[in-house]
Amino acid sequence: MEYMKHNILGVPIDAVTMGEALVMAEKMLSNGRQNIIFTPNPEILLEASRDDEYRAVLQRADLALPDGAGLVLFGRFLGASFRGRVAGVDFMAKLCELAAKHGQKIFLLGGENCVAGRTVTVLKKQFPDLRIAGWSEDIQYHRHSERSEESGIYSADIIFVALGSPKQERWIRDNLSRLPSVKIAMAVGGAFDMISGDLPRAPNFLRKIGLEWLWRFALEPKKRWKRTFNAAIVFPIKMLIRSGSR
Repeated sequence: MEYMKHNILGVPIDAVTMGEALVMAEKMLSNGRQNIIFTPNPEILLEASRDDEYRAVLQRADLALPDGAGLVLFGRFLGASFRGRVAGVDFMAKLCELAAKHGQKIFLLGGENCVAGRTVTVLKKQFPDLRIAGWSEDIQYHRHSERSEESGIYSADIIFVALGSPKQERWIRDNLSRLPSVKIAMAVGGAFDMISGDLPRAPNFLRKIGLEWLWRFALEPKKRWKRTFNAAIVFPIKMLIRSGSR
């Protein structure tokens, strides 16, 4: 089944629910090709609107999840049929559950201070049957690791890349073809920090009403003030200007 895509600042976003996105991901694991999943949010879309090359990278996604309350809200306001936010961190966990069900191996790339390793520990507790191909913070790992179908990144079916945007999306574009076993490559931003517990998730009621961004701002105001300003002020203004110029 084909789902509606909406062009938001030049980037196609899939109007899917969590359940629909998981159905698509399950098909990706058996469709015989390599698939890319990105999670555009207002900050990513603003960067893409200023950078033609980065926008072209995002356009390569086989599945672009509507990750951002502001994206969903203003998309709906301008006529897009988004039915809700699909948070990248939640989708990563669900994809791990799917991998455990089907015996697929995952590999975690990126993060800092061994957060990928702590994330693996948490995921194995949640999904005991989950198969781990490995993890690394070294983005050149694949170039000097043992090239064996039985080891590490070269045996992974799914790879989660947590390098921050736009670095992670560009890494997937540049390196996925060198990893022939990988069926799904997903850019996950700060998902390792949240799954590992290094960065506490917002309470469920805040997530449901679209205020997880406010929780993150409260936890890391110095780090997130610019992102919050872009998402809450600059992004809506740019969306309105674009809609008015059509």
